[in-house]
Amino acid sequence: MSQITCPLCGLPVRVPNPEINTEYQCKKCHTPFHLNEANKPVVGAPPDPEEQFLALKEKAQQKIKEVPVKKIVTGLSALIVVWVAWRFLFGAPEPLENAAREAAQALANNDQASLRWIAAPGTADDVGRWFDEASRRLAETRAKWHGKDEVVEVHVGQEDPAQRKGAVAVSIHPGVVKGGLDTSLADPAAATAGADPPFDVEMDWVLGRWGHWKLDGRETYAKAHPTP
Repeated sequence: MSQITCPLCGLPVRVPNPEINTEYQCKKCHTPFHLNEANKPVVGAPPDPEEQFLALKEKAQQKIKEVPVKKIVTGLSALIVVWVAWRFLFGAPEPLENAAREAAQALANNDQASLRWIAAPGTADDVGRWFDEASRRLAETRAKWHGKDEVVEVHVGQEDPAQRKGAVAVSIHPGVVKGGLDTSLADPAAATAGADPPFDVEMDWVLGRWGHWKLDGRETYAKAHPTP
């Protein structure tokens, strides 16, 4: 866990994995900020990748028009830089399963801070409300278990980068029960059925602009409170 100093009020903000051009929010003054290319905290949301790409493209095209023929190679090099930047900014997103496993483990570890940090913009408070209820239900379910260990599983039900949406089912259940039965072998769900109840919960996700999946607190909380 690293710390970033809020550029407005100076409060140290804990961040699991600080990344350049990723939006964070100060817990004290609620100011949005991000790390710039120099790895310095700057007030405001990070720059839009598409606007950066268009600006780079326009600059490269202008240079090509201005340079003489003998410097065409230099212009081509600029275009290659733009292409590399495009691939970096709009390449394949990270697998949703990776982000979901980290979130599920954070829930199992009662780590609300990590879940709030991976929340989609504007949904951190919803994640907090959802976490309070989910952790309470998890504690009540754990009280009925006889096992010593537990297994945390995730199942990706939807992963649609084109629509920038995803859905994951999380199951936390005992791994070893009294009598030495290791339910982590073969089929854990079948082994624990009728004995210790599993804890199941659903999470909704949105794909961020930098190809990172973010926990959609608003939809996740709403799904836990369906309208009659």
